[in-house]
Amino acid sequence: MSGPCRPCTLCGNHGKHKKSMMPCVSQIMGKNKTFPLNQTLTCPNHGIYVTTCVICHEQYVGQTKNKFSMRWSSHRGNWNRPNCEFDENNKDKVALLRRFSESHGDVSKPPIHEAYTVIFVEEPNSPSLEICEDKWYHRLDAQINIQNLILPRER
Repeated sequence: MSGPCRPCTLCGNHGKHKKSMMPCVSQIMGKNKTFPLNQTLTCPNHGIYVTTCVICHEQYVGQTKNKFSMRWSSHRGNWNRPNCEFDENNKDKVALLRRFSESHGDVSKPPIHEAYTVIFVEEPNSPSLEICEDKWYHRLDAQINIQNLILPRER
């Protein structure tokens, strides 16, 4: 299960961030299949997370060794950077912004909490982060990821 933990910028009701980006869910929907979430995870946890665009429902799978809330602060900071350049050095850092701009350029950029939701899906041990990220990437057929993960995508 994934859901809000307390008033914070990710869960909402903190400072200017009033809307939670965290739906309270016990499963996650891929393109053609639903997957149960077997762990209860909130902002203080670390591991694998899935971000979904509220307009097109495309997904991004990410991982962090830090708290989910710290990782999401980094996504928010990149989202808010003015005149952000999309280059090889920062391509994964700005994947959410880049996809939103390319796919929804006709829509003015909203705050990130209105553009995406985030679900925490798994907290593996640190050596397994890459493999678990890759597993979720393939399970969900994530379309926003830019980096090449471990295994090639099957088509």
